[in-house]
Formats: sequence, C-alpha cells, structure tokens
Amino acid sequence: MKLYNEEISKKELLKKVGDISQIGGIKLYEMIDGVSRGVRVANIKNAIGIDMNVIIDRGLDISDLRFNSIPIAWKSAVKETSPVYYESRDFEWLRTFYGGLLTTCGLTYAGMPCVDNGEELGLHGRIANLPAENIFTDSRWEDDDYVMSVQGVVREAKVFGDKLENKRKITIWMNKAKVVVEDTIENIGSDISPLMVIYHINIGFPVLDSESILLESESNVAPRDHEAEKGFKEYSRFSEPVSGYKEQVFSHDIKADNDGNSNIAIVNEKFNNGSGIGIWVKFNKDNLPLLGQWKNMGYGEYVCGIEPSNCLTTGRKIHRDRGELKFIEPGEKKKFRIEFNILNSIEQINKLKKIL
Repeated sequence: MKLYNEEISKKELLKKVGDISQIGGIKLYEMIDGVSRGVRVANIKNAIGIDMNVIIDRGLDISDLRFNSIPIAWKSAVKETSPVYYESRDFEWLRTFYGGLLTTCGLTYAGMPCVDNGEELGLHGRIANLPAENIFTDSRWEDDDYVMSVQGVVREAKVFGDKLENKRKITIWMNKAKVVVEDTIENIGSDISPLMVIYHINIGFPVLDSESILLESESNVAPRDHEAEKGFKEYSRFSEPVSGYKEQVFSHDIKADNDGNSNIAIVNEKFNNGSGIGIWVKFNKDNLPLLGQWKNMGYGEYVCGIEPSNCLTTGRKIHRDRGELKFIEPGEKKKFRIEFNILNSIEQINKLKKIL
C-alpha cells in the first residue's frame, strides 16, 4: 500500500513496527462521566489522519470524525448522551441528538412527529437510541492493504408490533481518507412493516463556513416550506452564524452516476489559506432515492445536514395518505450503502468538481 507517500509492502512495514497499532487500529472503551456514562465506543484511527468514534450504544452511529485533528462533523450541546435519556414524544428526540457525522433515523418511522393509524410517533424514530449487540471488530491484511471494520446488530422490535433488525458494518482502510457504512435491514417479524430511513449526516465548522459551498451532480431542488423559500436562491451557499436563524430544509433529487450513485459534497476552498477541506458523500439511488438538506446557520446550531433517505421528513401519516410509504415484507432484506470521502486539498476539490 502507499503510506506516507511511499509504496510499502506488508512485509516491509512489519519490519519497522512492533505492532500495527503503532500506525492505526481500533480501540474499545466506555465513557464514564455525565450524561455519557456507560456508553460504549469503538474508536478507529488510520495512518493518514482519520480519527472516528462509533457509538455502540447509539445504533452504531458515528459521533465524531476528525481528519488530521480537523473536525468534520457538527456536535450539539447535548453531547453523546446515554440512550437511557431517550424520550420518544413529539420533538423530545432532540434532547439526545448529539449531531455527529451520522445519526440514523428510522426504522419504522422517521421525519416529523405525527399520529399514524392511531399511533403517536415522535421525531425521527428509535433506532439511533438503541444499543447494538453481537459487536465484532476486525483488523486484517488483504494482500498489502490493511482494513479495519466494526459491525453489529441493532434491533427495533415490539410485541404485537413491527420487528426490524439492522446489521451494520463500518469500514475504513489504513491509507485512505474514506469511510463506508453498509446496512442490511431485515424484517424478522411475520407481518409487513413500514420502512422509513434517513441518514442524518451533520457537517460543521470548519468544513462549513461562510465561504463554503454545496456541490452535487445534476439535481432537482425544492424548498420544504415558506421559510425555505426565503433562502432558496442561496441553498448551496452559507453565511456567518446568524442570531435567531430559522432552519431551512430543501429536498434534492440527485441524478445517479454510471454506478447508480448520487453524489453530494460540502467544501471550503478557503480553509487554511486556500489549502481546502471538504467531505464528499455518495449513496446508491435505488434504495435511497431522495436527499434532504437541513440548513441551520444559527448560533451553536451552525450545521448543514445532508440526509440520503427513502422518504421525506414530512412524517409517516402524510406518506401513507399519499400512497408513498415504503414497506418491507417478512423475511425481506434491504441493503443501503453510504460512502464518505474526505477532501483534504484544493486539488482534490477541483478533481471532484470535474466529476460532478
């Protein structure tokens, strides 16, 4: 593999280190203080700058991603809260929303609170507040490449109700600025079940700043409501933090590339005197046909969410009433894949622009 700008084989590298953990690896630990007490974490580091926390007790989501100490994700004031504090009513989901690189919404409902078929549903579902089990970490050589992964199972189930299970695998490579999340959602019950999934990706400072821009492939973009209409002409541009800013949400229908993937990125070309920083997200359009953009330029809530999904954020009742609600049959499996690529130079940003 290419490491520190030189090609080096497994054999030669292992001559120069006592253990591969000198270069990178996976560590498991448990938080012990405050609202995070008892939360299990898998920390993954690689040789070129990725430092990532996977929260085992919060749906195997990713709370933190840094590259060469540069934060990529936005972190909220609630921190990595234990799932014991989760409240399912109305908008109380926000009390445990730590932001992070990835917060999964779903699985049987996502989006706005509503009452659907007599059932009260809160914001964004339960899956991000459920702990994973059957945790398995794997670090392995594949020829001269070193690959690290964390995987586990998160189950959302109810007696006399829906029973879904998500098998998640998160993979990084020792010498690549890339993270891949692969999900397999299975209906382990005996009845058909609604399936609503939103991958809530939260990008913050310094990737997000007043000079940053949103880049994407050919796309149809629409504002969600009157507030979003006010900022529609500037949906791909950002500003300094604004006191009292009201969130703006836009829906994107992004054309797939030749591999069936939709592509979107947020880049800051002015970062660090023009050296540039950004993150490029790609996802398969077949199972994730839509993307929501959550733009918030407020004090502290200075974040742009890019949210691949199989639904809008309007809530399950509206989807059912419109005949747009997705379902999963008993025994059926649905696969989803999200790829994150960190752009750590102006050259990489310009290369992406040519691809898009």
